[in-house]
Amino acid sequence: MPLALARYVHWVMSVLRGADQAASGQPALVGRDYELVLAQELLMRPQVRVLVVRGPGGVGKTRLAREVQARLNPNFDLGAVFVNLAPLSGEDQVLPAICRALDVRDAGSPLDALSRAVGEQGLLLVLDNLEHLPNPEGDIVALCARLPGVRLLVTSRRVLRVRQIHELPLAPLALPLHPEGAASSAAVQLFVQRAQEVEPDFSLTPDNTALVTAVCRALDGLPLALELAAARLRTVDLTGLLGWLETPLEVLDGGPLDDAPRSRSLRDAVRWSYDLLTPGEQAVFTACGVFVGGFTLDALEAVTARPDARATLIALVEHSLIQRAEGTPPRWQLLEPVREFAAEILRASPDAALLAGRHARFYLELAEETDALEMRPSPERMARLATDEPNLLAALEYFMASSQAMRAQALAYGLVPFWFGRGHPAQGMLHLQRVLDMQDSVPGTQRANLYGNAAGLASRAGFSEQAERWARMSLALYRDLNDSAGEADALATLADMLSTQGNHAEAIPLIQQALARLEALGNLTGQGVVSHNLAATLSQSGQYRASMPFFEQALKLWHQLEHPIGEAYTRGVRAVQHLRHHELDAGRIDARRAWQLGRDFQDVIFREALLFIAGLLAARLGHQLVGVRLAAASEALRTRASVHLPRACYRERDELIAELRAALPPADFAAAWEQGTQAGPEAVTADLDCAMQTEAQSAVSPPDALTPRELEVLAGVAQGHSDKRVAQTLGISPGTVGKHVANMLGKLELHNRVELARWALERHVTP
Repeated sequence: MPLALARYVHWVMSVLRGADQAASGQPALVGRDYELVLAQELLMRPQVRVLVVRGPGGVGKTRLAREVQARLNPNFDLGAVFVNLAPLSGEDQVLPAICRALDVRDAGSPLDALSRAVGEQGLLLVLDNLEHLPNPEGDIVALCARLPGVRLLVTSRRVLRVRQIHELPLAPLALPLHPEGAASSAAVQLFVQRAQEVEPDFSLTPDNTALVTAVCRALDGLPLALELAAARLRTVDLTGLLGWLETPLEVLDGGPLDDAPRSRSLRDAVRWSYDLLTPGEQAVFTACGVFVGGFTLDALEAVTARPDARATLIALVEHSLIQRAEGTPPRWQLLEPVREFAAEILRASPDAALLAGRHARFYLELAEETDALEMRPSPERMARLATDEPNLLAALEYFMASSQAMRAQALAYGLVPFWFGRGHPAQGMLHLQRVLDMQDSVPGTQRANLYGNAAGLASRAGFSEQAERWARMSLALYRDLNDSAGEADALATLADMLSTQGNHAEAIPLIQQALARLEALGNLTGQGVVSHNLAATLSQSGQYRASMPFFEQALKLWHQLEHPIGEAYTRGVRAVQHLRHHELDAGRIDARRAWQLGRDFQDVIFREALLFIAGLLAARLGHQLVGVRLAAASEALRTRASVHLPRACYRERDELIAELRAALPPADFAAAWEQGTQAGPEAVTADLDCAMQTEAQSAVSPPDALTPRELEVLAGVAQGHSDKRVAQTLGISPGTVGKHVANMLGKLELHNRVELARWALERHVTP
């Protein structure tokens, strides 16, 4: 057959192959719109000769490449041709495989044959699964040099080391941030689509959304895993499937027989990549099975004890077995199915116990870096602990399982500030309880301290009786140890537990005893804490004037110690008492200072308190709608964090809500409360800023830039009213209100209604 005719036949066949694929009923690509458009756009650039779609096994590289092939087929003289390299092995296999795919049987070398058959004509070659072939880069370079019209679309799990190569990383499908957004998640869409293939009536419903989301999260959005999991709905319901996924490698197999063998089970998909590693790379990959939720380079170096850990990490990333993760310092992670494979190999390894011990000791050292005296780690420190919480808890489990009580206590003690600051104190309390219940626990100062910290967490979680019991155990143990400093702290802790329950009569003498002992010991930090607690307890028991000297004493100590956290707490509590007693100027000064010092604290209790204080201040200044939104945001935050407050704090919040409810029409109160409950962080911060920066309503004249009607509209916006509500008040249409708002945004160079409301409040624009 003449070469020109052969090339024409090849082109027709490639077109037909693309048409056959489109008509074959193959499921549409899900969640890859961006990558699909980008791949096509790159391959049509003259300077792009080789595009590599790189990603882990099971992520959908071949399906994306097939779709690109079908779409770009008409754009090349000889069309787009698929070359399956997966069955091949050994060197020098790429060019012969291309010849077979193009039906080129000319004598001579494969490159010469291709050069004569293709010449300068346009051709897209899809080289699928290149990662396992040794040294394919030389063939790729030679092909590009000899055939100027050829473009290569390559799928590979590993990096190809060729100059001017363009890489398109393919990540797992997007997961929903919240169950409410599940329907728009690509991972959920794929799972539902595949589930309908085995259960036609399956759909996403309010009843199963949480379960479907949990399944997709358990599989990290990996398409192959999602498809295999959906097929299991033939056998088990969603609840059962989620339970089975605790061992995903045992469950996710039995894929379609017309798929490649490595795509028929999750274990085979990962093993395909694992088998391509060197022994050293396999050893480091296996060690990664000890991590939960990701790791840093120093952690990997500590666990592996290998001088080449960094170089091996780079190699594993280039093999798509490890991915970069978010975090500071830089972090890496394994997709959960891949991590389970590594953990499975690790469990069978003779080094399993050694690696687990190194892992636990590394995270013990990380936890011990926390300054337990400050009890408020920096935002950066809190972020590191939060990111590594799964590893920290795994280390704690290891120490408890191996009966290393002292190390378990030390790790738990280092995590106490984290548990106090991040919310959900019940979780921290339960972990501490398990550590304290260890049979070989050593009664000592650390144990006594843990009892005190467990009491604090139990109090925040609402377990007041357990909190008091642990506080008394802490005090008794310190007394047995003849530890006078510890006894003073324990007295203060017990008094705090009693005060939280509203038992002020018993709490006040204990606090006074603790303060006297701390003064005798010269413990300035302890004196600051206890002076603050005494002031708060006195004021909450109705002794407002008697509390003021102790607030002042605490603030002097915080200034002396240069302790901004302590000052922020004391200012905040005193602001509440000033505002409750209508001492507006003093309350405003304290509230603003607390906000200035503490706006970046990573402490859910302090954040909740700031919201309440700002709501109280806004109410006292006459901005009731802002006050309602802040009070609602405070309640929503406390509920989400499962934090319980002292009884006096509930009373203070109930008083504020009742006051605001009485000051507003029911519809306005309900609307503002809903806004505050649903507000995101930016809107809440904007309201906080408004409350902290405004003065009492007055007759200060606003700028002349706005018309009288615009000022009337602006006053309604500042009160949090909708366009419809403002229109009803002023007797105009909502559309006219919207035009006035748009005009004001333009005149004042602002971006949105939140900024406009803040501007109005700062300049005292009132009805």
